Amino acid sequence: MDINAVEYIPPMAMPRVCDLLPEPIRYRDAVVNSFVLFHNAVRKVNESESRKGHRITALTPRHFLDFIKHFSNLFHEKRNELEEERLHLNIGLNKIRETEEQVKELQKSLTLKGQELEQKKNAANAKLKEMLADQQKAEKEKIASEQLQGELAIQLEQIKQKTTEVTTDLSEVEPAVDEAKQAVKGIKKQQLVELKSMQSPPSAVKLAMESLCLLLGENAGTDWKSIRGVMVKEDFINKILNFDTDRINGNVIQQMEKYKNNADWDFEKVNRASTACGPMLKWVKAQLLYSDMLHKVEPLRNELNRLSNDANTKKRKGEELKHTIAELEQSIAAYKDEYAQLIGQAESIKVDLANVQEKVGRSVELLSSLRSESERWNQGCEGFSQQMETLVGDATLSAAFLAYSGYYDQQLREVLFQKWISYLHIAEIKYRHDLARIEYLSAADDRLQWNNNGLPKDELCTENAIMLHRFNRYPLIIDPSGQAVDYLMKEFENKNIQKTSFLDMSFKKHLETALRFGTILLVQDVESYDPILNPVLNNEVKRAAGRVLITLGDQDIDLSPAFKVFLLTRDSSIEFAPDLCSRVTFVNFTITRGSLEMQCLHKVLKSERPDIDEKRNDLLKLQGEFAVRLRQLEKALLSALNESKGKILDDNSVIATLEKLKTEAKEVARKAAETDQVMKEVEIVSQKYVNLAHACSLVYLTLLHLDEVHFLYHYSLDFIIDIFDDVVKTSQLNGIADHDKRLDIITNTLFQIVYRRVSQGMLHSDKALLALLLLRIYLKCHTNDNTYEAKFDHLLLRSELFMSEASKTLHEAAKRNPIPPLTDDQVVSLMQLSRLPEFKEIVKKIQAVSDLSSWMNSDNPEHEVPEVATYEGNPSATSRALNDLLVIHALRPDRLVAAAHLVISSTFGLEFMQQDKVTNLHEIIESEVTD
Repeated sequence: MDINAVEYIPPMAMPRVCDLLPEPIRYRDAVVNSFVLFHNAVRKVNESESRKGHRITALTPRHFLDFIKHFSNLFHEKRNELEEERLHLNIGLNKIRETEEQVKELQKSLTLKGQELEQKKNAANAKLKEMLADQQKAEKEKIASEQLQGELAIQLEQIKQKTTEVTTDLSEVEPAVDEAKQAVKGIKKQQLVELKSMQSPPSAVKLAMESLCLLLGENAGTDWKSIRGVMVKEDFINKILNFDTDRINGNVIQQMEKYKNNADWDFEKVNRASTACGPMLKWVKAQLLYSDMLHKVEPLRNELNRLSNDANTKKRKGEELKHTIAELEQSIAAYKDEYAQLIGQAESIKVDLANVQEKVGRSVELLSSLRSESERWNQGCEGFSQQMETLVGDATLSAAFLAYSGYYDQQLREVLFQKWISYLHIAEIKYRHDLARIEYLSAADDRLQWNNNGLPKDELCTENAIMLHRFNRYPLIIDPSGQAVDYLMKEFENKNIQKTSFLDMSFKKHLETALRFGTILLVQDVESYDPILNPVLNNEVKRAAGRVLITLGDQDIDLSPAFKVFLLTRDSSIEFAPDLCSRVTFVNFTITRGSLEMQCLHKVLKSERPDIDEKRNDLLKLQGEFAVRLRQLEKALLSALNESKGKILDDNSVIATLEKLKTEAKEVARKAAETDQVMKEVEIVSQKYVNLAHACSLVYLTLLHLDEVHFLYHYSLDFIIDIFDDVVKTSQLNGIADHDKRLDIITNTLFQIVYRRVSQGMLHSDKALLALLLLRIYLKCHTNDNTYEAKFDHLLLRSELFMSEASKTLHEAAKRNPIPPLTDDQVVSLMQLSRLPEFKEIVKKIQAVSDLSSWMNSDNPEHEVPEVATYEGNPSATSRALNDLLVIHALRPDRLVAAAHLVISSTFGLEFMQQDKVTNLHEIIESEVTD
């Protein structure tokens, strides 16, 4: 076991248990030395208690071995817990840090996505504007195109009409032109050759050919040779056939006038002269006729041309508009696609942005809710090194507590614990100064389960429950009240617990069955212990062929690992043999004042305020459950962080789990806060009955110590509980509804019944003492005057058995300053009484009493006690009577009992001490025993 500390330097003041310790002393040696000191401390406490006449348990080497085993178990258990918890906390904190970094990245991403979304929105808006502009332009162009198409249709109709008119006019001369062309086509080649071969043609032929050349635009003049040159051209006939009449201008027509007026320019003449030239003349005349017609329809043709050109222009413009509109529509379609893409991208970014925003929001909220855990976990991590440093000391103290403390009451347990702490402090072995045994050795949910199973909620019972679950040696339980039995039966009811007794004839059979089948055995009446159980308590097992056996009598029994045995006795006065003490772990459930007070409070609330009692119990249970649930939720939260793979924010299930846990934790915390508030209101009502419960616990402690007055004065817990049960059911409460009046009746009845039942078994001289003790309890619990305690201490605790130096001085002073007719002892008593604030001037006032001698010789001085006390304000009757009792105690102790009766009567009434004046056994049996 690694318990060394390299830097450890043993202090010079450290006590050494023996000379066998090595030099220099290492940390491990100091721990071992402390182990022995702890053991010896228990032995010294036992010796001290033995001298006081108190019962003790034997201290054996097995206690020391048990101490070592507990230390080993606790050391490894707590170290593993610390290491595991530190690992889990570190992982949890790392996850939180990673999440914080991821949240920062997400926030940056959120900003970028917001900017990107804004850009996409701007781009989409720009595209929308362009698309709308193009749509408007396209609409305008469509309107213009429709208008143009309308104008074009009108013009086309006009062109059609004009064309019809021109065509009608031209159709009159076109047949002649066509006929002439056909005639020209009909000219035979031979005829043409003949014409070309003429050297001196007739005048008619020459005129006809001159006019033809003029019309064709050949500059031949009247020279036949030139004319012949035109005729010999290969394209001569084609020119005629392809002649465009529009070429005939006014100049040509004017020149043609001379031919028209010439008689020889006649078709018949020319045709007779030359069959080739006749058709040509016919063609010339037809062309002239056609030209003349063309000139007539020239305005129409010009209008037609204009209309046609305008129509063509409009058609071309219309086509351009159609092309422009098509381009615009194509552009609009492209804009629509681009806009749709931009809107889609923007929506996608918006969805991503919303997801990121949601994730960031959840993450920020989650981190905010985890901040408290993070801070607590950080503090826990910082405290791990300190806890590891104090692990040895903490485990040593806790192990010693488990091994040695079980037999002792709460006060002695604390005394031992403080002694052990002092040894660790001297040896400079580090330990936690705020070490809480209960929290260190048990879990909150375990404690809640124990309380639900009937374990009282006081510190002693919780410590005992820890011992019952952490024992190495089987427990021997001292349980005078029986509350441990009830708790164990409920705690292990699901584990087949069986109750038996050493007085049971079937005990051995029950033991064998429990050993074989792992039954939990609760054995009562340990005062009749059977040694057959020794091998079981000593754990004397042997292994054979894979079996674990234990010898019981003359046979070997298979031992189940689930077997447990609890030994139990209700007799707290029994003294066990040392060999049994060495085999068991004592667990003492002897009731404490706090536990009794809680029981009494529960009983009186259940009787007087059942509504408040039920609410109080429910709230206490809820508070425990809330505390456990919060701890469970924190563990679940830590586990969820540890079990998460990758980054937390990437796993929605982890975030959902964490959010669920934190939400539930907030709800539990809120309910716990509400419970605390309601609990405060309940406690205000409960507080009215606390003084009664406190008085009952003090009465029990007083009765426990009456054996110091007389050895026969022994009273059990059941005795006082029976009294309290009778008190809360007294017939005096019938018909009274006011809670305060009922409480006063219960309080007075408690003291009356206690005095009556206890005084019946006491010597007459001790009854006044009992009454004074009860009066002291009453005044302590029901008044705020602290001076009563000092007066009762002076009255009950002053002893003349030992003559101290101070008392010798007082006797010398009394001799020097006598007060007739008082003796020196009486003067000393007055001087001792003068230490109380109200009796500072008692010596002077006694000296001033004129008839002191007659009072000292009076038969009933308690009825006329001199006024020697100094009061501030108006004293109560009880205060005056108690002061008179102190004076009687100092000067006339022979009348102390009578004076005590007066004090008791001033508070409890005259009938209080008259209850036992005449003892009627029949009445006692009827009223006390039968009930």
